[in-house]
Amino acid sequence: MPEVESGSVAVLGATGAVGRAVCRQLATLGSPGHAIVRRPTEAVEGFPARVVDFARAVDLTDALRVTRVICCLGTTQAKAGRDGLRAVDRDLVLHCAERASRAGAEVFTVVSAVGASRRSLSFYSRVKGEMENGLSRIRLDTVHIVRPSLLLGDRDETRPAEAVSQLIAPLINPVLPLRYRAISVDAVARALIQLSGPSTPGVWLHELPLGGRRSRRLDA
Repeated sequence: MPEVESGSVAVLGATGAVGRAVCRQLATLGSPGHAIVRRPTEAVEGFPARVVDFARAVDLTDALRVTRVICCLGTTQAKAGRDGLRAVDRDLVLHCAERASRAGAEVFTVVSAVGASRRSLSFYSRVKGEMENGLSRIRLDTVHIVRPSLLLGDRDETRPAEAVSQLIAPLINPVLPLRYRAISVDAVARALIQLSGPSTPGVWLHELPLGGRRSRRLDA
């Protein structure tokens, strides 16, 4: 079994908006580790990349043999349909968490969404809630679930509804409760990296921005 470099990190979902921001900041920090990608590339935003076939469990486990994992996996219903959204945002995240557990990763930090709940009337929020619930059943020392609201930042794909919301967000943000305020992908990335450091064991839920009573332990 390869020796794990202390403090090393693997980034899942590295080519999405949040994932790219995470990789960019990790590269600036000089953090050891790699982004896990499906298509050949040497680096994502200056952070080394490792190509992995997610269907090959052994290869995925080996790529996750790090101290900490930051998971930014996600898609949209418009792009992937209901089945595709469930397959990525719930099933693939849980599969990767299970592989990380087998690899001996100490901290698993994942992006969810504000309003996530297994009982939500919103399909998207319900899938995120099911993902969160599933993580609590996987043997990991520490899990950090981060729930941002609307993300502000450039995306590779066009999302008309989000584009309109991003234009409106600066106007309405000041009157919204903190948990519902739009937040930049860079701010989310900073929170993910911060939380992936040395942590108190357990399953933790965090609403952004970090601080105050917006973090709580779910398994206490």
